[in-house]
Parts: sequence; C-alpha cells; structure tokens
Amino acid sequence: MKENEETTSAGNKANQSTDSPHAGRPASSGPAALGAADATAAPHPQTHPQTPTVRRGWPKEGWLLLFAVAALAFNLRSPIVTIGPLVGMIRDDLGVSGSFMGFVTALPVLAFALFSPWAARLGRRHGMENVLVASLVVLMAGIALRSALPSPLTLVLGTALLSAAIAMGNVLLPALAKRRLPEHVNLVVALMTAGMLVSSTLAASIAVPLARWQGWTWPLGIWMLTTGVALVPWLRIRHLHRAAAPTGSAPTTRTPLNVWRIPAAWALSLYMGLQSLVFYAVVGFTPSVLQEKGLSAEQAGNLGALFQAVSLLGVVAVSWAPVRGRGRQWLSVGISLTVLAGSLGLWLGSTGTQWLWVSLAGIGTAGVFSLCLMLFAERTDSPAEAAALSGMAQAVGYGIAAIGPLGVGVLYDLLGSWTQTMGLLAALSLLECLLAWSSASPKTLAQTLADQRHGR
Repeated sequence: MKENEETTSAGNKANQSTDSPHAGRPASSGPAALGAADATAAPHPQTHPQTPTVRRGWPKEGWLLLFAVAALAFNLRSPIVTIGPLVGMIRDDLGVSGSFMGFVTALPVLAFALFSPWAARLGRRHGMENVLVASLVVLMAGIALRSALPSPLTLVLGTALLSAAIAMGNVLLPALAKRRLPEHVNLVVALMTAGMLVSSTLAASIAVPLARWQGWTWPLGIWMLTTGVALVPWLRIRHLHRAAAPTGSAPTTRTPLNVWRIPAAWALSLYMGLQSLVFYAVVGFTPSVLQEKGLSAEQAGNLGALFQAVSLLGVVAVSWAPVRGRGRQWLSVGISLTVLAGSLGLWLGSTGTQWLWVSLAGIGTAGVFSLCLMLFAERTDSPAEAAALSGMAQAVGYGIAAIGPLGVGVLYDLLGSWTQTMGLLAALSLLECLLAWSSASPKTLAQTLADQRHGR
C-alpha cells in the first residue's frame, strides 16, 4: 500500500532537530520492536531525550497488531447495535416506557460525545495500550451487568459503561496506527471499519432469533465471548510495550497542539459530525421513508440490509484508493457527493429506484467515516496530536449525531411527512460536500496554524 505524503512528512519532521520549526517533538527514533515506548506527547527534548517517535516500516509483531485491531473493532459496535431489534421485547419484559428505551438507544451516542475527549488524555497519561486493555475489561463488565442482572437500572448503567469503553477504542486506534504502522494507516483503518460493519450486520441479524430461542439477555451477553477473545492479543501487545520501553522514559501530560483552537480541526470535526448525523438519520428513518413511498415493511427491511452490506464498498474504495496530496481532496469531495446523491434520491427518487439511492448513501457514509479516521493520523505530526484530533472530532461529531435524529423527528411533526425530512438531510449533505475539500487538505494542523500566523 502506498504511503500518503502527509504520513511521510510527519515521520520526517519527527526526526528533525530542535532547531526545526517544529521544535519540541522527539528527536530520535524509538526501538524497532512493536512495544516501543508510548510517544503520545511531544516532551521537551531536554527533559525526555529518549522518548521515541513515530515508528517506520513493518514491525516484527505487526500481524499481531493487525489481528488485535480487527478483534477490538469487532466489538466497537455489536454491543450497541444488538439492542435496537430487541427494544420491544425489553420494554415488555422490564415494564418500561418507550421513552425510556429511546433514552437507552440514544445513550451510546451521548457517551461517545462525552468520553471521546478524555480518551486522548488517558492515553497520554497511562499509555494507549494500557487504556485499551482497561477499556476491554470495562466493556466486558458493562455487557455482563445488563445481561446477567436484567433490570432498568442495570440496563442503563451497563450501556453507559460499555459505551464509555467503546469511546476509548474509537479514539485511540487511529492514533495507535500512526505510531505503530505509520506507512499502513489505510490498512489499519480498513480493518477497523470493516470489523465494525461486519459485526453490526451480524449483531442485527442474530438478535431476534437468539432472543426467541433463549430470551433477550442472551443476544446482549454473547458479546462477552468476542470481547474476551479481543483481550488476549492486547494483553500481549501491552506486555511487549512494557518490555521494550526505554529506561527512564515516562508518559507526559503535555499535548503538542491545542486542537480545539485550530480552525482546520474544527472543519474536520464538523465534517465528521455531518457524516454521523446523516448516517444515524438514514439508519433510523429510512424504513419509514420507504414505507411512506409505498414499499412494504419487508421490502424496507431488505433495503436496510442492503445499506449495511454495500457500506463495505465505501470502506474499500477509500482505504485502497492510490491517491496522494491533492488527490485525497478530490476523493473526499467525490465520496461526499455520493452521500449527497443518496440523500437527494431518498427525498425525490421514485419507488423503483430506491435501491440505488440506499446503496449510494451506504457507500458514501461508510467511505466518509473511513476517510475521517485516516485524516486523524495523516493531518497530524505525532500520535499525541492524532489522539487529540480524534477525540475532538468524535466528541463534536457524535454530539451533532445525538441531536440530529431529534431534529428530524421535530421536522416530521411540523411537515407531517417522513419523505420531506430527507430534504433536510440533502441540505446537510451539501454542507458536508463544502467541507470535504478543506477537511482533506494535505497540510498538517501545525502547517495550517503556521500559515495562519504568517498570513498565508
């Protein structure tokens, strides 16, 4: 896989002396083992002269890392997606209201927005490997709490715990990819996104049959097994990290840049947010839109499955596209236009063409999501910056996604039509297209900040 120009630039800058414009970044490369010390911040060179930088090449334990990423990603959506098809069963069994279940289903997105900024801080303070191992343990605890002790309280607490744990993985995996495999960020992101999509599809398909067989707690609790499998390679990676850490190196709490004060970071965060809003709105309301257009509930369900299936095409298209520099900006615009076309088709298209618009929406939203994960690594100069940008973008993105479906519901109450609400999504998709070019800029955040200071 070809390395993006920004990743190359970042790696070269990291090895420059403190006389460079980017002084303060580590000046020497770390050891060649996978378990190099955590370079999640840019310490002062006189304080931590041995702190390693971004790793180059393919480490000996690279395949272990890829397996660990795929295994973790497999659990980043399945515990959440499972609950949707079981809402009716859970509501009737626990005797709760529809509003209560609505809160439970919205809780993961709210948790992502709340906990994502903390992931970068925890990664800098304790090491990304340690945080990911701890998050898997917390994820297992959350799954066990709501499945082994079913009640309204444990359902809320368990969902909150597992959602907070998932937020850690969402944020830290792209940053870890930048540090461990900077030349293969695309591959890591592809595995991460594909793992999410495959597990989401599997979780949605087995939830109801398994619940009818053994009760609704079983499809919620079965993900304990896959989480346990994911924990094993991450324990090994943490061990290698500790064994290879240079003597005297210590985590630092200082970030190289305050990404919250950089306009380019806000543009990328809004780009991510609009993608998330459109995705959750399409997933949540498209069945109603399709039925309003005259399709049966079964036909609408089949098109919903099509949306999930073709999403993998968007991941492949973005992850393996041989583009560099400005080419990535054109890719960003192109995949965003795909989302716009899908939204317009769902709004204005005829009944017989809905399969096409659903497919375009699925390809586009998955493609933009994968692209955003790559940009977290490629538009930053260090793993610390990558984690900080990832945390910010996902906090903003999921915050927007949380209020988006509510806005669609309010618009339906005003217009009395699900189809017309797609007009709002089309408008938001157009705004997403306008942000696509600047979000995929070949310049890093530090470079854009320097340009602003010099009036360029």
